Amino acid sequence: MTETKSWLIDPVNGDGAKEFAEKIGLPEEYFSAAEPLLPKIDVLIKEKQFDKNLWDDDNMSEFRKITGAEDDLANLAISILIGMRAHAFYRDHEISDDIYYPSMREITVWSKTCAKEFGHIGLREWGWVTCFFSAGIVRLGRLEFHEVEFHKEFTWEKNGFIVNGGDQVINTHIPEDGPLDPDKVIDSFRRAYRYFKKTGPAVFVCASWLLWPGNYTFLAPNSRIRAFMDNFDIISSDDAKDNWDLWRVFGFRDSYDPATLPRNTDLQRRMADFLAENGNVTGNGYGVFLFDGENIVR
Repeated sequence: MTETKSWLIDPVNGDGAKEFAEKIGLPEEYFSAAEPLLPKIDVLIKEKQFDKNLWDDDNMSEFRKITGAEDDLANLAISILIGMRAHAFYRDHEISDDIYYPSMREITVWSKTCAKEFGHIGLREWGWVTCFFSAGIVRLGRLEFHEVEFHKEFTWEKNGFIVNGGDQVINTHIPEDGPLDPDKVIDSFRRAYRYFKKTGPAVFVCASWLLWPGNYTFLAPNSRIRAFMDNFDIISSDDAKDNWDLWRVFGFRDSYDPATLPRNTDLQRRMADFLAENGNVTGNGYGVFLFDGENIVR
């Protein structure tokens, strides 16, 4: 593949940075803020090899310094350019555009989080977003996946199928990007099964606050979170006071005292009441299920 002169142009389809931003749903206001930084970063980025070293600490320090901008805004601009460059990597690895563009949408997800939680345009979760540039994690419909080893401390059995610590499994992540519609969730599992070229039973796992068993205590019976939990055998959980993941429901706050928490949504109200009655304790869970390619094996 012939490399273009500038990474302000998508190396696969010739789109400019603005078109890329539109395709990943980046708000126009965010792109406008990052756009003036792009030519400065482009000068440095176009000669570098696309591998994990592209976003190592030395390069990132150099990229950020040349922008003259705050780190969060620089991160967003850098993400746009590296995300565009990732298109060639995805294409060379025969990963289709209906996976590439949704995976690059992670830039949008975390830039929206930055604006919502910190009040300015940018991107803070840089290390996480880099996992998507080289398809270390990919988005397949509603959910995101990558292959990992089953937790080394566990052995799990389902219908005679045994999973031991260290066995290869498909790990699940849930981007903050809309409701957990059950049909879309199952569709994502089916896509992941095909993407990782599985045959026979495949094991999926997830570690999340969404799988904390205590959630059943306060969630509504028709809750989409409960429906998501029901997909898994939850084999481990941890309780925590002032759990760090509370920000995902209430936003980043100095205090998660239940008396001060926002109660703008049904989930916030239910969880705040639960926290008040249970010493501000929630937690996280580790779940697993077996998938036959079409459905979860019950």
